[in-house]
Amino acid sequence: MKLLDIPGVGSRIRDRLLEHCGSEEKALEVILAGDVEELLKVVSERQALSLAQWAKGVKHDAGPDDFLATDEAVKIYETLISKIRSYAHTDYARLKIGTLYPTTSKGLLEENRTEARASMDLASRLSGTPIGDLLAKVKPLRDRPCQRVRDRAVAAASLEDIRELKDRGLDKLIDIHLAETPREMVDLAGSYSHVCVVGSSGHSAECLESAQSLECWYLVPEAVLGYYKENEEILMAAAKAGKILEDLGIRSFQGLGELSTLLSGLETGSDEESSRLTRILERLASQTREASAWADLELKRRAESTSITLAGSDLLQAMGRGEGIREIFEVQMRGVFHEVMKEARGRAISRLELSGPEAARLEEAFPSEIGYPIELDFEVLRSLEQDLRSKLEHRALGSKRNLARGLADKRVQAESLVRALMELDYLHALGSFALAEGLVMPEISDEVCMGIIDGKNMSLKNADPVSYSLGNTGMEKHTERIAILSGVNSGGKTTLLDLISQVVILAHMGLPVPARRCHTGLFQEIYYFSKSRGTLSAGAFETAMRKFAVVENSKRKLVLADELEAITEPGASARIIACMLDELSRLGSVAVFVSHLAEEIKRSAETPVRVDGIEAEGLDSNNNLIVRRSPRYNYMAKSTPELILDRLVRTTSGTEKDFYSRLLAKFRGPS
Repeated sequence: MKLLDIPGVGSRIRDRLLEHCGSEEKALEVILAGDVEELLKVVSERQALSLAQWAKGVKHDAGPDDFLATDEAVKIYETLISKIRSYAHTDYARLKIGTLYPTTSKGLLEENRTEARASMDLASRLSGTPIGDLLAKVKPLRDRPCQRVRDRAVAAASLEDIRELKDRGLDKLIDIHLAETPREMVDLAGSYSHVCVVGSSGHSAECLESAQSLECWYLVPEAVLGYYKENEEILMAAAKAGKILEDLGIRSFQGLGELSTLLSGLETGSDEESSRLTRILERLASQTREASAWADLELKRRAESTSITLAGSDLLQAMGRGEGIREIFEVQMRGVFHEVMKEARGRAISRLELSGPEAARLEEAFPSEIGYPIELDFEVLRSLEQDLRSKLEHRALGSKRNLARGLADKRVQAESLVRALMELDYLHALGSFALAEGLVMPEISDEVCMGIIDGKNMSLKNADPVSYSLGNTGMEKHTERIAILSGVNSGGKTTLLDLISQVVILAHMGLPVPARRCHTGLFQEIYYFSKSRGTLSAGAFETAMRKFAVVENSKRKLVLADELEAITEPGASARIIACMLDELSRLGSVAVFVSHLAEEIKRSAETPVRVDGIEAEGLDSNNNLIVRRSPRYNYMAKSTPELILDRLVRTTSGTEKDFYSRLLAKFRGPS
């Protein structure tokens, strides 16, 4: 086998597989193993899952198109897949659900049944946890180029160091400069908020730092953290989901403690001191302005309520040349002014959470000389702000380095966690589907049979439970494999065919089915012929006959047909259907045909045909039909015209009521 022999593999995908795997043989091994995780590194999710499905079919010699023999059967299958997908939270799980298909391969069936049981156990254990909301945030991780760091730089003392850094691609992430002398380094420091010096320690500027490591996590931690920041929401959800699964003791999610702790650092982002510095910088300008404004108001209030007493000499001095009056006022108000300034400084320092040298620096911004209005020293404030910002950046750089150092080798583990969660979502969706819909695992039999107890059509809300058996299921004494289903209009005959097809398709997918109990044999094909619309023309009749003729094979099959009598006139229809039932009986198939011609078909059939009936038992107080949904075996159920006429008699009046009464009398005969 060659790669190009595989459906869906063209020259472009082949080349990518060869590049990734190294050889055609290894690429084939990956595909045939159905290794979705490895395939996702080369192709899209859809392509990876399609190849995995193909590999599954090759392994078990059972392709996805073997079982569903008619368009109606395919529609039922697609409806089921859509319903299961509604329980998934990730695109990956929805795609993988689409790779499930009905099969008679015992190996594949047992794999699926084992998986289904595990999924139901998983969904039960996770019930009541927020795992669904977390899985909804899990997506494939994005890998985008790191943005270049522009406010910091790396200085190297030699050309050899420069070459080494560039060979590692660091020049694409941060500015790298050659600075051979202390003077060049100081000049360089004036252009950046921080410069890390490689290969030299002969410097004294505060913004120059001797490199303690040449690793990327140290020189440019953003290059490591950028990937995690880009995927922060996904990874945080993954970490929280992983913690839930780890706490529940789910084996594949054990040992996530260190990764979860590191990922939580992305969310917190900084330590307590960094948070304090950030708060100060955010509020420094507003709190100092507020304290200054308060001081102005307080000085005005106190001045307006203060009387100044002048001694005789003070009065003579003021009356003389008028000099010294300001000094007199300052002497009188000095105590008040200093008291107000002390309180204003205290208000600002307290609200900004300052202490030690920071508090002393802020005090310098408030005037010590008496004046009104208050004039703050903005140079002092700018200097304080710059120092605080430098301290914050230095601390933030340290936090980034610590986090980047821890996460530098965790990328593969993070990716594995996300893939494992997407895989878990697939299982969780299967299990949630089964639990929410009240499904049970079917019993698989070697007999050609199909039986359910209290089955519920999944396409209906609040569906009535139905029990029915065909063949030797051990559920009923009636063991016939071929049956005609008769009964009332709107009684649920078509709904029962849909239910049977749902049960058989799900059972052959290895999944639980909508019934309290199910016992079914394995079929190789399922045929579902839906209700015909009107009598066919001669050409259309021939086409219909060719369509029905496909059932003429020796495979074990289930055939469902809904009112085929419209293919031609009633007499001929009954003989054609009888002949089809004879053939299916001879071939050992299981079949249910819904028909209003049950008596005519039974008379024309050469083999015994069981006629079952869904009957209406009357009208309720609201004039709705009371229907016994489970068919009665060997019972010819009548249609509903008598009951419909009875309802019309009850719900009309006048001449219309008289007309319906006369018609009803024709059905009931003389009283």
